[in-house]
Amino acid sequence: MKGNQKGFLSSLLFINFKKNTMFKLYTNPTCHYCNRIKVQLDAAGLEYEEIVAQNNQEEWNEIIRITGIGMTPTIVMQEEIWLPNRDFRTPEELIERIKHYKDTPMRTLKFEERINQLHNTVKNLTLLLNQMNQTINQMNTKIPAQPPINTGQSKQQVTPTPIPAAQ
Repeated sequence: MKGNQKGFLSSLLFINFKKNTMFKLYTNPTCHYCNRIKVQLDAAGLEYEEIVAQNNQEEWNEIIRITGIGMTPTIVMQEEIWLPNRDFRTPEELIERIKHYKDTPMRTLKFEERINQLHNTVKNLTLLLNQMNQTINQMNTKIPAQPPINTGQSKQQVTPTPIPAAQ
């Protein structure tokens, strides 16, 4: 990476954890789920920095580049990016996860550890795809064979019978 980009990426992904834990919450003003998350985070007394994606396009584009998807609410906690339905399914689950990492912060991984993490992620993905393939194959054996589709074309040719001439 270029020197300027490295500093930007570091500031985007890493927030120092002090007494008051803080994380970034990327939102969209029209996202009802974002509003629900914010209400519950506030009720839980968790401090966060809200970033409205459309008003911070450079940061948001970097999040999309890293995750491959632009989905709100997106959480940047320490060096991790959490997406709804991938990393948390409910506001309550998100709050529990945030509290866990507030109490036991993750340490910064070295480059080699990141490579190992990526390697293990690929292995896990391969395992899941193999399991899905096995499930699909099992389902296919349980489904009865489908009858051939009638395309309107018959294999037998019907020859018209000549009509005898009237006498």
